[in-house]
Amino acid sequence: MLTLIAIALSFFLGAPQPQAPEITQAAPEPTMVMEVTKDIKYINRRWTRAALTSLDVYEPVYAHPTDAHPTDSTDAAPRPVLLFIHGGGWTLGDKKRIEHKVELALRNGWVYVSINYRLSPRVKHPEHARDAAAAIAYIHEHATEFGGDPDNIVIMGHSAGAHIAAIVACDEDLLEEYNMAPSDLKGVVLLDGAGYDIPNQMKSPLLRGTSRKMYESAFGTDPTLWAKASPTLQAKPGDKLPPMLAVHIDRMRSRIESPKLVEAWKKTDAIAELHYAPNPDHKGLNTLVGIENDPDSRVIESFIQKSFVSE
Repeated sequence: MLTLIAIALSFFLGAPQPQAPEITQAAPEPTMVMEVTKDIKYINRRWTRAALTSLDVYEPVYAHPTDAHPTDSTDAAPRPVLLFIHGGGWTLGDKKRIEHKVELALRNGWVYVSINYRLSPRVKHPEHARDAAAAIAYIHEHATEFGGDPDNIVIMGHSAGAHIAAIVACDEDLLEEYNMAPSDLKGVVLLDGAGYDIPNQMKSPLLRGTSRKMYESAFGTDPTLWAKASPTLQAKPGDKLPPMLAVHIDRMRSRIESPKLVEAWKKTDAIAELHYAPNPDHKGLNTLVGIENDPDSRVIESFIQKSFVSE
């Protein structure tokens, strides 16, 4: 009996054993990253440093963790374009100060563009705005090279950049120079601008010292030019303007000027919204844009999303 058990056990141990099933690990999901192309010259201006008429493009692309070269081949649909105009009192600033805005664009799958422009006192209005219009026209023409949709562009500016964005979006002459019109823009977002009514600013006894010199450096002393440079005065009934969101903090000039601009915009039958951001300061408002859980940033993000999907 013991012999039979030993033979049976020997047979069992010697028989081929069933193999454990192989566990196949799923390939890691591709992640979206920004691929940046810097210092693209969008127009030639005589006697001007190339950096002042250049822009940077941040393109969302898909990449696997092991990929050395990200690719957008898995998502060929053209992407909306968010173009940003920096502030700095028309005299300073640089496109490289992107803060959290690239995060905003990446989260939504938008192409992000940050531009430079010529600065005062070297130039006066309308040259800052002419440069911004040239940059918009360049992106409109070359958007597909960066995966962008040329017919889906929103512009955004902070401080002096908000003024530039507003005047480009309502003075037809600026974009007309490049065979475009304000209505070609899907929307415009203004972050705490104050220079929307230049004559009103220049006549104010509160505008003095460094601030007055800043405005005179950018707009000179000719009241005719002041009026031409004022979005509140240039947005007129009958104009075809893009939707606009004006954001302002608790700062006297922006608190006064922003609602007036919104009312002028509405008189053209364009969409115009006003948002009061009570907590950040002038610089902080610009910094927070793109922070996902910030309440003011959510308002801005929602407006841009609606602007891109509107027909």
